[in-house]
Amino acid sequence: MSYNHLEKGIPELKKLMHRELFVGVLSEEGGNLAMIAHVLEFGAHIKPINSKYLTIPSEHVPRGKSAKDYDNLHLRTRGNGKGILVDDSGQIMFYLVKEVIIPHRHYFTETYDKRFNAWTKEYRNQIHEIVMSRQTAEGCMHHMGNIVVADIRKAIIGWKTPHNAPATKARKHGVDNPLVDTGRLAQSIIYEVRKF
Repeated sequence: MSYNHLEKGIPELKKLMHRELFVGVLSEEGGNLAMIAHVLEFGAHIKPINSKYLTIPSEHVPRGKSAKDYDNLHLRTRGNGKGILVDDSGQIMFYLVKEVIIPHRHYFTETYDKRFNAWTKEYRNQIHEIVMSRQTAEGCMHHMGNIVVADIRKAIIGWKTPHNAPATKARKHGVDNPLVDTGRLAQSIIYEVRKF
């Protein structure tokens, strides 16, 4: 290793000490997605606030529509204490339930646990590249950000359990990928390099 490498590398290492990497749903317009990401990671127990039931759309309801958008729904009760809302033709439009329990799917924390050693090894390699004047502090952080984001997105796309509820599976035309519906969650995972 030559003195010239150290002369260029040491200032970059000092810059690196003042950089932080943030990964997740970070954009301001991702507010709703941030909430969804949190619920999918940690789970949720949802109960109705202003009514007796929650309305769960069937596969016949277009995305984004709720029971309030229809004026031709009729209540049908079932023997098990649950109900359904049907349209004039008798088509089931919404299922009525007293609560929804969304199970946790630790896609973020499990990826962190599984990939931390590989990330650490790559970060050490990047530090070596900085010392050898072949990498910069900013380049290192962007390199690591891309790797972490790719790993988390891969975990989201490949997640299998717990499976979707039957109504969710039907709405997704039989697809049982619990963390992928439109693909927006995976695409919303980004990174930022912040200076301090």
